Amino acid sequence: MSVITPPPLASVQGAELEDLTGKQSSIKSDDLWKDQAVLVLVLRRPGCVLCRGEAKSLWGKKAQFEELGVRMVCLVHEAIPDEIKAFWPEYWGGELYLDTDKQLYKALGGGKLRRGSLMWFLNPWSVIWKHGKWAKEECGIKESNLKGDGLTMGGLMVIKQGAGGPSFAYAEERFGDHAEIDEVLKACQTAAQPSRM
Repeated sequence: MSVITPPPLASVQGAELEDLTGKQSSIKSDDLWKDQAVLVLVLRRPGCVLCRGEAKSLWGKKAQFEELGVRMVCLVHEAIPDEIKAFWPEYWGGELYLDTDKQLYKALGGGKLRRGSLMWFLNPWSVIWKHGKWAKEECGIKESNLKGDGLTMGGLMVIKQGAGGPSFAYAEERFGDHAEIDEVLKACQTAAQPSRM
């Protein structure tokens, strides 16, 4: 589990994001934080029990993020229609985009995609199994699957409005790692405050 130095603004600007909800046309990533701070969940795989748990947990705090004036967005790196349909809006009810070039995924890896290892599943005492239990018991995730690329690692970023850039970043180190919700709320509270000149 790893809070990392937030990537530079240039690494997240200009990414092509394809809307997967059918509510709007595709946008550039800059549009996400043009008018307000944004929480960006960079999801590893929408069918994953761990990813569904994280998404549902964050989405369950939507009222708190809205109260702070923070927009909530989820990104995926592949758009398998049945997977998107099963994920949205049940586990994430908000904006959902395909990061066509995986630019924000690369930003969390210092310019490179970070890849996980299936070897982590071989250790029965691995924290991954603890994450799975949490997703099932605490978040109520009943269904999941193994469809799609589950090795491209995700994370989360909080990006300030305008040219403020990322102020908080969390990179998934092992499957199911996610930032503590209180830490994310605090980061959003800070990011949403107007800059002092």
